[in-house]
Amino acid sequence: MNPLVPTTGEGAVLVLGLLVVILWAVAMRSLAKDRHYTSTQRLLWLLVVLAAPVLGSALWLTVGRRSAVPVDSR
Repeated sequence: MNPLVPTTGEGAVLVLGLLVVILWAVAMRSLAKDRHYTSTQRLLWLLVVLAAPVLGSALWLTVGRRSAVPVDSR
């Protein structure tokens, strides 16, 4: 077995880690561009994303972005 070639388990962990980094980067970019929240609210969301990268990023992308969109009141 070649020590330079990752095993199947190691490859899966590498892919999973890469997906987590991509999820976190997308959430951080989205949070930075969002203008519907105040600075304090964005700071709180930032702390959530930094404290729990996977769960915080998923929460921001599913709940955070949508809750700040103004509702059309006709």
